[in-house]
Amino acid sequence: MAKPSGSPASFIERDLLSGSHTGSAPTHETSRPSAKIPVRNTHNTESTRKVVSAAPQKLAARRTWVPALLIWLFSCAVHFGIFALALTRDLHQPMSKINRNLDYLSYLNIWDAHFYERIYTQWYPQKLPLLPNGTVNHNTWAFMPLQSVLSGGVANVFGIEYRLASVLVSCAAGCALALVLYRLFVGSLNWRARGIFDTRPQVGDESRNRLALWALAVYAFSPASPIFVTGYAEALSTLLLALSVWCVVRGRYILLLPVALLTALSRPLGVPLGAFVGLWWLWCMVSDYLARRAGESSQSVLSDAWAAFRGRIGQLLGALLVCSFAFVHPLHAALRTGRPDAYLATELGWSGRKPEDGHHIFTQWVEQWDEYLGGSLPPTIVTLFFVALILGFYWWMSQKFTRTLLHPALWLWTACYAGYLFVFWLPITSTPRIILPMFTLSLLVAAYLPKSRIYRLGLGVLGILASAAWVHMFWGGPDTIRNIWFIP
Repeated sequence: MAKPSGSPASFIERDLLSGSHTGSAPTHETSRPSAKIPVRNTHNTESTRKVVSAAPQKLAARRTWVPALLIWLFSCAVHFGIFALALTRDLHQPMSKINRNLDYLSYLNIWDAHFYERIYTQWYPQKLPLLPNGTVNHNTWAFMPLQSVLSGGVANVFGIEYRLASVLVSCAAGCALALVLYRLFVGSLNWRARGIFDTRPQVGDESRNRLALWALAVYAFSPASPIFVTGYAEALSTLLLALSVWCVVRGRYILLLPVALLTALSRPLGVPLGAFVGLWWLWCMVSDYLARRAGESSQSVLSDAWAAFRGRIGQLLGALLVCSFAFVHPLHAALRTGRPDAYLATELGWSGRKPEDGHHIFTQWVEQWDEYLGGSLPPTIVTLFFVALILGFYWWMSQKFTRTLLHPALWLWTACYAGYLFVFWLPITSTPRIILPMFTLSLLVAAYLPKSRIYRLGLGVLGILASAAWVHMFWGGPDTIRNIWFIP
């Protein structure tokens, strides 16, 4: 669909003039005929037909959310098959001590899923387990409670075992995630084409609808996507995260609060989510200020700045509340154990460190890479590689293709989460799973060759092969190779 005449091309101008900032974002309602226009007029049937024909028509469900759901269900079936093959291989040629003599359901609930089950059966410990050197040993405080609470509730209500309930919760959350991601992708593509974040595809949006479905397929078959059918919390947390982003785009800040709280209690996403919502408030306030300065009613700089700030106070309070949700689980850990740094000490303990050793922000990337390489490269070279990774990623994110394809809120979330990983993440072999919240990348990848079916089919085949390799190496594969500990 062609762009409206006079549509701004730059990133900030689109945000300002298309109304993509929250609060005054135009929706599909703006394109509907006014309620004052008579739709039924027995005296003027010809004009009535024109009004009715001018009304936007939505694409049929069989072309929108139904294929989106079928794509996800097909990916789940493929992933279940991959796990079944991996278990068969492990039973005949066990490569990992952890995976020996497991049934299929237990096989879907190893690694971190086992800790979620322990939260359900034992809750959290009141005393942190310590190693002889004072480092906190692995324990359930490193995991958020929502997956365990929901799965345990399902198990209790239906009288089934926890492991089955956990897989069912993940599958249900995954199906809901598929629908939310599909809507986000459609909305972003419609925003680029029509300046409106409309998540309901209309007649004339067929090409964008197909691209959104392909983007969902790319995500559904991404390398670490088999995790969505296990007892891990990834499906649930990514669903809640996608809903949080949807609330921000739509300006539904009251609805955002409970969704963001649940997101922070599903996985450690409270910090990047709080940063995203806070920066989005700043984005919107600056957009309002620039719009006022460009308008005919512009006053002084201070007056316009104050008016822009005053108009976003409610959004600011919501952003501060979302930021505070990141401290709910650490506060719970502190109160239950009597140790203020219980959560931090537990997280650092997984990498063999103590709180007094610090978080090693940024530098832990260089240290971990140097450990994996066995010191074969000078630390300076490794550092340069890390700096190049950061600069390269944000350079790519700043390109016109990326900026104009993603709605500003989706773009900002991707940039925030990547920044969070660059600062705090220890780049172990779990990294493919950890980047799953960057679901917007699948839309960027799928859109590179929009007219090539071979390219997109190739992405799907490559994704299935990568998923099988991921399960083989990280789920049922060897525990270690040289000095690298393989964990999913």
